[in-house]
Amino acid sequence: MTVLVPLGLGTLALLDAALAGFRAATGRNARIRKRSWYLAASRRGLASGAGGLGLVATLIAATLAASADPGARYAGLVEAGARMLQVLIPFAAVVVASLLAYWLLPMRGSTVVILLGLGPFTLARPAVVAAAAGWSVAASGDWLVWTAALAAAVVVLAVEPVVHRRWYRIPA
Repeated sequence: MTVLVPLGLGTLALLDAALAGFRAATGRNARIRKRSWYLAASRRGLASGAGGLGLVATLIAATLAASADPGARYAGLVEAGARMLQVLIPFAAVVVASLLAYWLLPMRGSTVVILLGLGPFTLARPAVVAAAAGWSVAASGDWLVWTAALAAAVVVLAVEPVVHRRWYRIPA
């Protein structure tokens, strides 16, 4: 459990970062064949997310190294991460199912999936991330847990605007 929770959170955050890079690039290119464009955008999102999460991990590691009881603090972080996963895993499962339906269904079905699933899920994403962060810290009084949850939520939500401003903003 002490390895699976951080691994699960990191995997979800990096997948979300890659998709955020993709979202930041959509509608910015008039070419018909955009596969390489979207792959580059996803890599940019992934790199931005990895950089931000690396900063959060460094903060956590430095604080744990300076702590009098790093084992107990790490256990608190793992417990908070498990609570965060209770919110994020069901949301991620529905999003992945919607993505699979989008890719596998014919054009009309894909359009319905976008209108009823992927669009609203994209709009709900910030609220779900905030709810996951709030639920993760609800049972903890440790400032490190609160700081880590808030910092991780900010990083996850900042990837798309950062990538958009850095690579896809139309100059004024």
